[in-house]
Amino acid sequence: MTRLLTLCEVTWMTALSRSAVYALMAGSRFSKPIRIGSRAVRWVEQEVLDFIASRPRGGSERPAA
Repeated sequence: MTRLLTLCEVTWMTALSRSAVYALMAGSRFSKPIRIGSRAVRWVEQEVLDFIASRPRGGSERPAA
């Protein structure tokens, strides 16, 4: 079953601000939402999870000083 997320859920899951989400979308680096009404959109949860998984992780992946 496909779960659809609100912008609030997307920003919480990704730790990105609303403007950062829209900036990434403008640069085609974040999935576009699905329009579910004249003024309502939702993001596919799996696409958001894929975006999160594709991001570099901090910590051990940083080069040694």
